[in-house]
Amino acid sequence: MSPRLCLALLALSSLAAASDPGCEELVKPLEDRSKISGKWIFNVGGADTEEYLKNLKSFHCSWIDFPTVPSVNMTMRFGDRHEEKCLYGHANFSYEGNNTKVTFHFNSTSHDHVGMLLESCADCLLWIENTESKENGEIKKGRHLYLFTKSGDLAESDLAFFKRQAACLNLLPDFYFAETKDLCPDEKEAAASKETTQEQ
Repeated sequence: MSPRLCLALLALSSLAAASDPGCEELVKPLEDRSKISGKWIFNVGGADTEEYLKNLKSFHCSWIDFPTVPSVNMTMRFGDRHEEKCLYGHANFSYEGNNTKVTFHFNSTSHDHVGMLLESCADCLLWIENTESKENGEIKKGRHLYLFTKSGDLAESDLAFFKRQAACLNLLPDFYFAETKDLCPDEKEAAASKETTQEQ
């Protein structure tokens, strides 16, 4: 296991252990990756610093789409609405144990994120990641937590469960609730629908 992935796993384990005893059950890695197939809508997110939470709030809405048959290495598509513009791209997922390295490709650039998928509510997808950036020679580290749902809707009981998980991960009690209806159009879905209509 690479040192970076090992540190990510150790960080998550130590956070769970440091919180209340029930946290170990609340932040378990997702083992059945067949559950992640299909399209997901970003619903709510959290962070461990005000700066990272502010960055998260710059995204009006977002969706991601995983291939039907997940594998050790796969490509995910995404569509983000950021400052009234729709941004599209893809990301390469590679698994090593419970940890996941995600390389985002956008506008001829790429950047890596290391994290893991966690167990969550039914029809929910929960992603925790460690981020590291360098600004004016200073290295800044932080964590983001993203909850996606299939429909864009989130029951109060599921939101309460998410907040308990965030507390176990020592994140801020403030959260960002994204728009779940005004999504960027999925060009791939539109093209497939057009082909089906023409065939009929």
